[in-house]
Amino acid sequence: MTHHEFKQAAPHVYWLSPDGATDRPVLGVVAGRSGSLVVDAGNSPAHARLLFDHMAAAGLPAPRFLALTHWHWDHWFGAAAFDAPAIAHVETRRILVEQAAWDWSDAALDARVEQGIEIAFCRDMLKAELPERSDLVLRAPDVAFTGELTVDLGGITCRLIHVGGDHAADSVIVHVPEAGVVFLSDCRYDDLHHGPRRLTAAKILPLYDRLLRLDAELYLGGHEPEPITRAALAAEAALVRRIAATVERLGSDRAAVLAALREELGSELDEEAIEIADALLAGAQVR
Repeated sequence: MTHHEFKQAAPHVYWLSPDGATDRPVLGVVAGRSGSLVVDAGNSPAHARLLFDHMAAAGLPAPRFLALTHWHWDHWFGAAAFDAPAIAHVETRRILVEQAAWDWSDAALDARVEQGIEIAFCRDMLKAELPERSDLVLRAPDVAFTGELTVDLGGITCRLIHVGGDHAADSVIVHVPEAGVVFLSDCRYDDLHHGPRRLTAAKILPLYDRLLRLDAELYLGGHEPEPITRAALAAEAALVRRIAATVERLGSDRAAVLAALREELGSELDEEAIEIADALLAGAQVR
């Protein structure tokens, strides 16, 4: 059973909350006079259709464009449910064209996990969301871009900006400047697909700087139940920067890093800070 809420973030901007039971991410809607742009397709046609139902109930215009933020399955497996053209970064399109031709049976998924091509978490969530995949249709993007693409919806615009990051090199965010909202998707999350979960200071710190330079007051993460304020994102960036500096200074000695952080941060060294430290320590090993 899924648990979603459809909420308004700002004038013209809406979002469908995530559901961790089958790794359903946040889906976004930006509604203008000439139609809507949907941010991410969801992890199945059922997920996409749920969004359509909420859009219809809210009286929003039908999707005119679909923006895919990166190549991970949970953000694009619902694309076949859309009539609107799908837009993605050129690298996202390259990967999705390839993956659309793959065998997605249980046996093939298990084999890819054994080969290190896929991770167990994604396989298990995919099986939970789509237990029957014999008739699965995967639709690759219709339009590809590099750098940045602006879509005018009539009275409101969407800037699709390639930002990369540790989580996925092809990550794209959607900035709605008139509303002061950014759909971050998963861009600031750690890398899940190459061994221990990791962040690298060389990627995450410039990414935070870039996100905070945008004219925005509200940010929506790909798997977070509530939007992030500008102040909260700035505080998060400051914490990551401080932990990264400690890792840079002390190297791979986890005990020394955590001891130093406890002294520097005191009660602020919570589970989140420890996870960030572990991710940055893992990232420091792959320079």
